[in-house]
Amino acid sequence: MRIALVYNLRPVGLDRHDPRLEAVIEGDEWKTIEAIGNAFIANHHEVSYYPIDSDIYTRLKNDKSKIDLLFNNSEGVSPGPSREAHIPMLCEILGIPYTGPDPLSAGLILNKSRAKEIWRSHGIATAQSELFTDPQDNLDPKLHFPLIVKPNGEGSGMGIKNSSIVHNHQQLKFALSDLFTTYSGGALVEEYLSGREFTIGLIGNGDKLLTLPIIEINFDAFPPGAPKIDTFAAKFVYGATGEAPMHETEFCPAKVTPQLAKELNQAAVAAYQTIGCRDFGRVDLRLNAKGVVHVMEINHPPGLMSDPEESSFFTIAGRVAGYTFSQLIGKILDSAITRLHH
Repeated sequence: MRIALVYNLRPVGLDRHDPRLEAVIEGDEWKTIEAIGNAFIANHHEVSYYPIDSDIYTRLKNDKSKIDLLFNNSEGVSPGPSREAHIPMLCEILGIPYTGPDPLSAGLILNKSRAKEIWRSHGIATAQSELFTDPQDNLDPKLHFPLIVKPNGEGSGMGIKNSSIVHNHQQLKFALSDLFTTYSGGALVEEYLSGREFTIGLIGNGDKLLTLPIIEINFDAFPPGAPKIDTFAAKFVYGATGEAPMHETEFCPAKVTPQLAKELNQAAVAAYQTIGCRDFGRVDLRLNAKGVVHVMEINHPPGLMSDPEESSFFTIAGRVAGYTFSQLIGKILDSAITRLHH
């Protein structure tokens, strides 16, 4: 097949301590994009590269006859709460087959508050929460401290820092004011779950889903005093992508009982299916103080870094499952191609 790879390219020259990194972290380095393209070739497909810019619609329109499938690895054309729906919508308008969720599901996946409403309506456990559209909004009396404050429409740990866990109203107001100075789209305030944290990658559609080995975040490897949450710094500064030796900040496969593994996988599959994710994605989960599994959020597209020395949860789990990077990408392509031909 002739595959168009659409992506956001991260600016070069930013190290992990550069304060500008967080704003562009969801873009990919060229080595990651090239590795994905090489994986297409290894699976006997052709690849063409489409970096996101203001002309992406025109370029896709002009090349439509040369595209059999668009692999959507993008975070959108411009910032905003609906950005991950941009490329799916352009594909719908142009009639180009594409990987991943449709525009509605892509928008819901990024909107943490709406996603949680859907999960609750399906009986899927998720932390009680409230969406703040203004830092002066009043806290729902049903919510109890400690709470965690995060941007409602961001990924990759953006906006989540040591001060995001709050224990009283004063800390809550500070965290909200701090968040609203940088991020739009509202703030999700939810009850803090104090148990273990996991993430599970999935490939496939409908009832034909492959769950990759469970990963657990190893909070014991975090610096002294760091909160036990997967902050931006935990991912990219002192985590396995940053200063900690590889695989110290995560366990894969996670050391869990068969019963807990079953509960985690069932929750991940339910979250993936009910939100309308397609082809591949990654679900983050956490236990409460009583050990009950709760869904936190879903990630699409999940990071697909091929470098074994970098912390890319989806590809780490793929390697533990026995897949090379090319085989992992091939399974994603096969799931999309099967779906599109049914």
